[in-house]
Amino acid sequence: MTAGQVFFSAMAAYAFARLKWRLRSAVFAIFLAGLMVPAIFTFLPNFVLIKELHMIDTLIGIALPSMLISPFAIFFLRQFFATIPNEIEEAALIDGASKVGIFFRLVMPMSAAPITTLAVLTYITSWNDYFWPLMVSYTDRSRVLTVALAVFKSQTPNTGPDWAGLMAATLVAALPMLVLFLVFARRIVNSIGFSGIK
Repeated sequence: MTAGQVFFSAMAAYAFARLKWRLRSAVFAIFLAGLMVPAIFTFLPNFVLIKELHMIDTLIGIALPSMLISPFAIFFLRQFFATIPNEIEEAALIDGASKVGIFFRLVMPMSAAPITTLAVLTYITSWNDYFWPLMVSYTDRSRVLTVALAVFKSQTPNTGPDWAGLMAATLVAALPMLVLFLVFARRIVNSIGFSGIK
């Protein structure tokens, strides 16, 4: 899910930043407007769509609304792509590269730091998502870890939750995020001051 969202968002961001086409600014403004819409407003239409597609209580139903693109990812990568000097792209065009070739062979390798940062942020957001998986998943076959922790906490309402077991499960849930951040911490910090050339 994360890889698909980052990849398609990168292609859309490249189209907004480097390609010249009609209504580019208007379409980008619509994407920016998507950043202003609270996520809670999209839950009901997404739920109706997933129900009509018969994907309730499936992992694909949980992943589908955020599988392809997100306005934040497009905005984040567009800002970086816009800083890449035009001379680099023009030199590649003179050498016979196509726009697709420039994107895959030039822009993507130069954008490794922001793309990695975006992938980590997207993965963390998906991993910590709670309300949407709670709406869509009803059984153990599609229940994600965040929802499972809430179910585990509510299994013994009379005697109180098993705090030791709950804390151990919470540590297991947080451990992948800690490892991910430790591995990519330097790349994430470096991407804050990224530029078009190294």
